[in-house]
Amino acid sequence: MRYLLDSDILSDLYESSSAAHDNILRRIASLKAEDSLSVSILVLYELEYGLANARAEKKSILRQRIKNVQTRFSVLELSLDAAQIFGQLKKALVDFRGLKDKASKSHNVDLILAATAVAESCVLVSADSLYRDLRVLEPNLQLEDWTDD
Repeated sequence: MRYLLDSDILSDLYESSSAAHDNILRRIASLKAEDSLSVSILVLYELEYGLANARAEKKSILRQRIKNVQTRFSVLELSLDAAQIFGQLKKALVDFRGLKDKASKSHNVDLILAATAVAESCVLVSADSLYRDLRVLEPNLQLEDWTDD
């Protein structure tokens, strides 16, 4: 199985004080040898933004985490197939939630992650509740939340 990790899962994984930390470690430890873990290039963008906004005393820790993510997980690039899925998925979400112009601009990164997971046949691993709506709208979206037992 291929898994695509969202930034919320990575945050909990690298923060040992997080309530979900041990659950995520257990899930990773239970994976089979043929399973793979990936992140989207956009998750690295989000991590870099977090680093840029961090207090000075946290920057070296966050830089090390980013380096660890880059070496530990494969990084999925954006694709044309995922772009098509994104367009359809965003339209479906806007219609489903009745979003207006300004509100429809939210969640683009989340929608791109979902589209990437579908295009790459990955299970999207996230605790973000938005993905539950997206799974209703896109039946090919496989979703798991590793923050719960």
